[in-house]
Amino acid sequence: LETLPAQIEELNADIARLQHTLATPNLFSKDVAAFNAAAADLRRAENKLAKAEEQWFELELLREDLAG
Repeated sequence: LETLPAQIEELNADIARLQHTLATPNLFSKDVAAFNAAAADLRRAENKLAKAEEQWFELELLREDLAG
């Protein structure tokens, strides 16, 4: 529970960076491989973020149950 917020923050930063890369004008026409790699990295980061957020939520619920 203690490390997840930092992990989530890092994943959000990675996602923003990758979205910025994919928004580069003409990236696809200039470098298809770079575009595809960034798109794949973005999908992986989004999946990791979803899992981390779900894990954080579940742990938070457990903590509340134990405290309550």
